[in-house]
Amino acid sequence: MSFLTSVLPAVVVLGILIVIHEFWHFIACRLSGVKVEKFSIGFGPEIFSWKGKETTYVISLLPLGGFVKPAGESFSETGPEGPKPGDYLAAPLLSRIVIVVAGVFMNYVLAYVLFAAIFTMGRPVPGTTIATFVDGYPAKTSGLVKGDTITQINDVKVSTWRDLMSALDGAPEGPLQIAVLRQGNSQNITLTPKSEDVKDVFGKHVKVKRLGIMPDPTAAKFEKYSLLESLKISWETVVTMASMTYQALFYLAMGKLSLKTISGPIGIITMAGSAGHLGVPYVLQLMASLSVSLAVINLLPIPALDGGHFLFLLLEGITRKPVSLKVQERATQVGFYLLLGLMVFVIYNDMVNLEVISKIKLVFIKS
Repeated sequence: MSFLTSVLPAVVVLGILIVIHEFWHFIACRLSGVKVEKFSIGFGPEIFSWKGKETTYVISLLPLGGFVKPAGESFSETGPEGPKPGDYLAAPLLSRIVIVVAGVFMNYVLAYVLFAAIFTMGRPVPGTTIATFVDGYPAKTSGLVKGDTITQINDVKVSTWRDLMSALDGAPEGPLQIAVLRQGNSQNITLTPKSEDVKDVFGKHVKVKRLGIMPDPTAAKFEKYSLLESLKISWETVVTMASMTYQALFYLAMGKLSLKTISGPIGIITMAGSAGHLGVPYVLQLMASLSVSLAVINLLPIPALDGGHFLFLLLEGITRKPVSLKVQERATQVGFYLLLGLMVFVIYNDMVNLEVISKIKLVFIKS
């Protein structure tokens, strides 16, 4: 049962993301007058397929991607007579660009809509009620007690854990005036946070202030916004997540961020299972986050990805002639093997992070 509750949310989340991405490649082809020979969800052995008027629709065993195969995608397919109406290569350059970026564009749109829906319908977030104290930090001996709800830091009112962290970051060095609600009565506590030098998600050293408290999970706040506020916050969230993903990829390429921080399919299954247990808002939030990541990665200028095809089309627009088929095929092969190697690595990385390998070794030792 635990296997199903972990895998099923992952299959649903990834399935929706892949279908939407590939469906809009398909729609862009149709709107551009390009015939589609094959529409596949998943890779590997085909589970089943059916033939439409001009397109074969396929569902394959491995739900880790998909593809849309337009007619006349290469000169080797068009024959000596060249591209004919309905072929991809016969479409204007702008139409081909639209076909290539349609999936990425809709992944961004999906993320925006999902985040807006989450913020509009509301979601539980950690509140500011204290559950426990951390040894070695000032809160434990400050006069604060378990069950206190922090309502204000200096002149900044707080109601969620994120508000509290933001108020701490923006506070000047030195003692803080902390207002708490204790059994219905207001109390004021003076506390000097502990300043620490830590590494952020990108491995950069930053100074953070810490009180040494943990939030009470049973005293969560329900965060909800109006539709207009949700649309604004959703836009900001998508832009922030996309920029952070590009920044992380840059640090990975420069060797400033460890490759061990990358999650693969096993990690996604684990996250989806956890989100499924927490409820619908968390599943939608995971789906929106993965949709942004999928859009960013697909637009990287790597042959075999949408970004690689987009790069070839940009070069065609600049030089007024298409990149040679031989160059495209060689570059795509290299890109494919790079992606295959990366996939093997992230799966191995997931197994190490989740201690799968250690557990397998333990089984063999016991046997």
